[in-house]
Amino acid sequence: MAPLAGDRSSRGLATTKRLRADQRDALHARLSVREYRRGEIVYRPGGPARHLYVVLAGHLLPAGEVFGHTALVEGGAPHIFEAAAYTDLRVGRVGSDDFFEAMVGTRAQEVRALVSLLTERWISLVQRLARFLAQDLQARVAASLIEVVRGFGVEDTRGHVLALRITQDTIADLSAGSVRKVNAVLRRFERAGLLRKDHGRIVLPDVGALEALALDD
Repeated sequence: MAPLAGDRSSRGLATTKRLRADQRDALHARLSVREYRRGEIVYRPGGPARHLYVVLAGHLLPAGEVFGHTALVEGGAPHIFEAAAYTDLRVGRVGSDDFFEAMVGTRAQEVRALVSLLTERWISLVQRLARFLAQDLQARVAASLIEVVRGFGVEDTRGHVLALRITQDTIADLSAGSVRKVNAVLRRFERAGLLRKDHGRIVLPDVGALEALALDD
């Protein structure tokens, strides 16, 4: 592949300029360089995420100097999005273990555990947003109820009961809908037997049915 416009060293990237010189050198020494033609796929959703990537030349979709952050999850996780070369592309690739070793040396294991926790939370939020963009309001309300009951619910003979009181305004905020429209959906769920109230607390008798509604986009 011929020299590319914007060709640059990993040491000169805006992202890596924030690192100490020894960290930049350690990262640079661990990078393996690979080139992709315009339109070529770097990775697909569902593929194993084991490496971080640094753009050395060319442009990527979605844009960014460093990508492949799912590899920061401890124990491995699948990619959630596709990465493709928007132009001819040159990247440096580094395994997640090597990345942490380059950044923090002997503290790699303890730092990785914290970064993994934060990355998992970020992935969860990104996936939630992606689902919401494809869902109608009924599916969003169902998904929000499921998320809340999994975080704050207890299971008994009635079904899944929210251990805290949650307002309709809160459900509307979680579902990205107006209070009026969300209340209409909640009433519809009550009529269908998917939701009821017991001493001011929300009870979900059939979480499986709500999950089916949340997936029905």
